[in-house]
Amino acid sequence: MTRHARCASRLAVAALGLTFAGCGADAKDTGPKAPPLPPLQLRPMVPELQAILDAWPQPDEATQRELRDYADVALQLVEADPRTAGRATQDLLENPAAWFVLEPALFHEQLAVRQRAAWLIGQSKQTVLQLPLLLRLKYEPEPEVLVWIADAVQQLGNDTGLIWLDVLITGRPSARESTSPALYTLQNCEQSRRDAIVQQAGTMAIAALQARSVEVPATPSWDDLHRLLTEKGKAWQERGVSDLPDVPAPAPEQLEWRIAAQLLTTQSPQLRPIDDARWILNRLGVPGVPMLVRALVADERYLRTMPLQVLAELGHSAAAAAPAVLPLLADPLTQSYAVRALGEIGATEALPHLRPMLTDRDTELRCASAQAVGLLGDESSRAELQRLMNDQNEVMDVRVDAAFGLLCLGPAAAARAFLDERATKKDYHDAMLTQLEERLAER
Repeated sequence: MTRHARCASRLAVAALGLTFAGCGADAKDTGPKAPPLPPLQLRPMVPELQAILDAWPQPDEATQRELRDYADVALQLVEADPRTAGRATQDLLENPAAWFVLEPALFHEQLAVRQRAAWLIGQSKQTVLQLPLLLRLKYEPEPEVLVWIADAVQQLGNDTGLIWLDVLITGRPSARESTSPALYTLQNCEQSRRDAIVQQAGTMAIAALQARSVEVPATPSWDDLHRLLTEKGKAWQERGVSDLPDVPAPAPEQLEWRIAAQLLTTQSPQLRPIDDARWILNRLGVPGVPMLVRALVADERYLRTMPLQVLAELGHSAAAAAPAVLPLLADPLTQSYAVRALGEIGATEALPHLRPMLTDRDTELRCASAQAVGLLGDESSRAELQRLMNDQNEVMDVRVDAAFGLLCLGPAAAARAFLDERATKKDYHDAMLTQLEERLAER
């Protein structure tokens, strides 16, 4: 999300389609002029998404009863001989409506049932079920279950699961993956319990890496596993696709229905459903991009804003979205989100449109474009970034983002000293500085 709310006067004038001044420093539009943008053509999207949601069929009553019978046996809620249990499990996993019973089982009060449900979903190869698993990563309270959820996620071709296995092994969650209450439990439980969970995560990690043709040492150390999982995690975040072979694509109709449900949370007055939707979509990778692109033409403001935020989080794995994002540079309500998204996804073709925004009247656009041109490696913007950073009449947000942009272009002693000075003087947000430094370290 951006760091500043837009001014009410900016919104009012934008609604009239007039030229306006933004909040912040008295910058002037004195730079190069941008070429024409593709036309911005918005349409109502909420009814379209709601129609998708309403059209999704529930299993008929007979199928529901059959699925519950299979699930009782497969989840080991009722006793059955091995032959009956095996047959019921196989029939459940082969049923395309298995989600009807397996998803609720992820929330069962019994730990063992949640473990078994996660394992069954991983075995099902119904890759669309990674969406409920991704959300369960956020809320699962028990690390013994979390490890099975992470493993199921990776088995369905989403390498977010590898990142979480690494978190369980190292006990060092990143800022991005630190929400699950199970991680707090793990950090504060007795040593023997922690050791058992770490051992289980390590065993699963070795199998997951080998399934991706990664050469794992015969007796890998924990550092070996951390290094290999980190490499795969970075590759996933860069590409949004896994090296796991023979993973079927998510069922198109189910995927469309599930993502439509997440996008519609933007119409909710409650924050948690929206946060949950972003959590899922930020970790879904390439499969989610087509529906995000589809929502960019929504004339409902928040419905086109969330996809821009998610595309920025997905980074280069969402590069295919660039043509759909470009027209939104003409939308005063979401253009700063569009600028950030274009920078994060690596859309170098947008640079002729972004360079002029370095001198835009609007503070937020100057901030967003300073980061974007740096992320896109635009050497021709170096001089303007230096000017912005050194301008003591410029707002600090813009100066900091200009320094970040310069450091993205390569070693820049003055920019490095500028950010270090902010940290020393404590005259800028610590959390934001930390986030920028983490981004620079990743590069």
